[in-house]
Amino acid sequence: MIITAEELLKALPQGQLVPVDVRPEAAWREKTLPGAINLNVYDYFIPQSDETGIRGMAAGAREAFERLGIGQGRVPVFFEEQTGMISPRGLWFHELAGFDGGLVLDGGIQAWEAIGGEVAPATGATDAIRQSDTSPNGFRRELVASTDEVLGHSDRNTEIFDVRRQSEFEGTFVHPCCARPGRIPHSHFAFYEDMLRDGKYRPASEIREIAKAAGLTPDRQIITYCHRGARAATALYGLRLAGFDKVKIYTGSWHEWAGNAALPIEIGPAEEV
Repeated sequence: MIITAEELLKALPQGQLVPVDVRPEAAWREKTLPGAINLNVYDYFIPQSDETGIRGMAAGAREAFERLGIGQGRVPVFFEEQTGMISPRGLWFHELAGFDGGLVLDGGIQAWEAIGGEVAPATGATDAIRQSDTSPNGFRRELVASTDEVLGHSDRNTEIFDVRRQSEFEGTFVHPCCARPGRIPHSHFAFYEDMLRDGKYRPASEIREIAKAAGLTPDRQIITYCHRGARAATALYGLRLAGFDKVKIYTGSWHEWAGNAALPIEIGPAEEV
């Protein structure tokens, strides 16, 4: 799930691991890890979180990895400046597409350079996650929640976990692209960055305390969401590190939910859930 810079430095010469730089292309071209390819996983928006949209997302992810030669005995190591909201999203797309073994470089390129790891201008391939109209093979449907699943979560022994900023959660701030402020009713809350410290994941015991304070328990299914599904991936892997195995992402997140006036919302301080 995660790999340290020291571990990557030892393993990279063996040739099985492929660094995948998920920063903007310009940053990758300026300097990156040896042999790193570039994949834009951040700018993707699911058109709609229904079965058609989910299948097209999974198929598009698989096609991007296949174009880059990932999944044929080559294990991706996703990285950004530090561990943030992008590299975990890359790993989540890799899992969603049906592949195993992907990793996040904990601490990102900054941790790599801090131990003397070599960097150089990019020379590899670049690609992006896009929606596809083909049928995916072997994708992991259990990693993603549809809008209907979120709407009916109380009937499925499921908790909703909002990992945006508190101002977004309470509705005092809304992104210009979102039609309404607020949150999904009955959401638990913790800011995703609280699972990180100094650009790396906190120890599992500390993340468990954060989850416990938010009212989450490992025995229940958890659906994470944020603005558009990136921060939610950081939270998903943080929860996994802390022993929460039943976690999925509502990829459409608040951007999609807010745009449907028929869906209920809450505004204001958190309520007991």
